[in-house]
Order: sequence, then C-alpha cells, then structure tokens
Amino acid sequence: MCGRFGISTDIEELLNFFVFDPSSVDYVKRYNVAPTNSVLTYGAQGPQTAEYMRWGLIPSWSKPGARKLPLAINARAENLATNGMFAAPFRRQRCLILSDGFYEWRKNSDGSTTPFRVGMSDWKPFGMAGLWDFWQGPRGLIRSCTIVTTTPNKMTANVHDRMPVILSREAQGEWLARDNQDIEALSRLLVTYQADSMAMYQISPAIGAVNNDSKSLLNPVSQAMLL
Repeated sequence: MCGRFGISTDIEELLNFFVFDPSSVDYVKRYNVAPTNSVLTYGAQGPQTAEYMRWGLIPSWSKPGARKLPLAINARAENLATNGMFAAPFRRQRCLILSDGFYEWRKNSDGSTTPFRVGMSDWKPFGMAGLWDFWQGPRGLIRSCTIVTTTPNKMTANVHDRMPVILSREAQGEWLARDNQDIEALSRLLVTYQADSMAMYQISPAIGAVNNDSKSLLNPVSQAMLL
C-alpha cells in the first residue's frame, strides 16, 4: 500500500526529469500528500503534459448521488485487467504520479508503528505508475487517480508487503503511449523496483497527522538505512 507521499523537488530540477510547460500547473511543494488531496500527474493528456488530480480514483460510472465516493488510492498490479474499477483505465487512461519519496509504517511487536521515508538512493524525483478516470459529479467534472502497487523489494519488505510501481525512464514511454492497449505488454512493466537503487530512513511520527506539511517532516530520526 502507498498511503502517503511527497513531492518537494524544486520545479527547475523536476523539469529535468519530466518535461512539461510549468505554466500549465500551479506547482506547490508537498511534504505530506494524503488521500483525496490533489496530486501532480504526468502524461494523462498526452506527451509532456501535467495536471493535478484528486488522489483516490472515482470510476466514471459512479452515481452522482452516491452518499460515499470510492477511495481507491491504490490498485494492485496483478488485478488491473480483471478489476471492474480499473480495467478500462488500465487499457486507455494511464499516467505517472510524481514523487520524490513515499512513506510506509512498520508494524512493531508491541503494536506501535514506525514511519519511514522511501525513495531513490539519490532522492531524485520518480514516476509511479498511475491510472486515472473522470467523473461528472454534482459540482462538475472531477479527474481522479490511483497508484499502482506491487510486491516489495528486499528493502521495503522490512516495513510493508506492498510498494508503488516505480517506472524506469525506459518503461515510462511505453506506459504513457495512448495507443498502447496491449494488456500483456503493459502488465510486464509493473515490476518491483530494484532495492539497490533505493534508500530508506526513519522519520518522525508527526507524518501521521495529515495537517502536518512542513519540510521538517523529511528530517531523519535515524540515519540507518535498511537494505
């Protein structure tokens, strides 16, 4: 599962990794992105496009008068082709969700939890595989998205049994190709990212409060890396 993440890279550096017109979005650094927040997505509307979407996919067929909207923040990679909520977006509506670190909580033997920040070993931005959909609600059109997850690598397995699908630069183009509806080929992209290219460190429990969104949340409690 991926239930929190951040994107705090300077816009100039972000554009070195993901090319888009910066005037097309009102980019704001976020240190503690939570479900239903707006998240920065890439490639949904074609090459080199970016936009903010609601995190938590609402299927286009959801009833406008529904008392409670779905909160599909994650989608299991192995079920995308068969899950009724995700099958159509998997075929036609894919994107990247941009981040430079996601958060996971390790369950301890005494019942407590310990939060960790996880990212690339150089802490550069990366693209998580995402699906998106649009929904016509009573207040207008809402675009929403979900993060695709897979089994953990040997590092992240220390804290959780799932992790986001992080796409390599080579895989991103194939994932975002709007004319690509080859389910088998797309499924082969959804692999576990290698542990030796990633890093992880313990952070403050303050990350658990959704109202906390300051740079200090990134400060390590312990510098020890789990490999």
